[in-house]
Amino acid sequence: MKVSVIIVNHNTGSILKECIESLYRLEDAGMFEVVIVDNFSEDNSRAITEELKQKYQGIKSIYTDSLISFSAANNLGIKATSGKYVLIMNPDIIFTEPVFEKLIIELNNNTTIGAITPALTGTDSNFQRNYFQRYPSLRQYIYFSSLLAKLFNRSLKRMNRFLENQDIDITTGKLYFAEQIPCAFFFTVRTVLEKAGFMDEKYVLFFEDVDLSYSIAKNYKLAVDTSVRVTHLGGSSFKTDDNWWLHGRYVTSMIYFFSKHYGSFRTFLLKVTVYLNTYAVIGTEYIKKLFGNKDDYRMKKHKYQLKLLKENK
Repeated sequence: MKVSVIIVNHNTGSILKECIESLYRLEDAGMFEVVIVDNFSEDNSRAITEELKQKYQGIKSIYTDSLISFSAANNLGIKATSGKYVLIMNPDIIFTEPVFEKLIIELNNNTTIGAITPALTGTDSNFQRNYFQRYPSLRQYIYFSSLLAKLFNRSLKRMNRFLENQDIDITTGKLYFAEQIPCAFFFTVRTVLEKAGFMDEKYVLFFEDVDLSYSIAKNYKLAVDTSVRVTHLGGSSFKTDDNWWLHGRYVTSMIYFFSKHYGSFRTFLLKVTVYLNTYAVIGTEYIKKLFGNKDDYRMKKHKYQLKLLKENK
């Protein structure tokens, strides 16, 4: 098999089915294998996976007996495959055209590229630019995630420099280089992945793909091929602000990324900034409570974040 497709699924059986059906409808089944790693789903995912295995050739399944990290689940799948190329893909990706041959040609023609992705678009056909971000920094946190964020306008210039890559234009059909690409669709060469050390299983949630991009980018370029596209169903609506548990995990994963790649001083500065911001938000909500305007959700989110910060000292 040329391509090993790894899909980690958790309680998204119906979406997984749509993903697999689109894959087999548009790609040559003789050139790829699929490993579905079901990460302790409690819906009908197992039944759907077994149904897909009966319907299509080349599908394997791995069922975890407990909920493990996204990285650990992907590593299980990668190690169970043998393809020259590895695609780490979310179950909410829908193929709308063949992409494998095009991506393989790009990787073969330019050996400086370590990983590549087609353009990700939502169901509205708009490019999901928020998945092609700059690497995290202290200024990124202050400008876009802290209590002080409202003091800074979200100009395209500031966004492009510190948050999202504004240079990618999917109407051109060109190849663009990016700092990082998402594991929603991460197409790479097995030898490149092995050199990077696979995915870091210490990330509980978030920053796994940022870390993988950062590790690969030490030796290779990361690319976005805008001449081909896939639809990403869930990406357009997901925001960490919508879930207090997710937000807390996002911040602690960012701190771990800093500690792994940026050194102790920059990690210390981020921790201090996050602590000050968290206490400031909680304090603000207590003051607002005196006037009957307390935001219970916001208070809950930052108290949980404070709890995680103390647990992960």
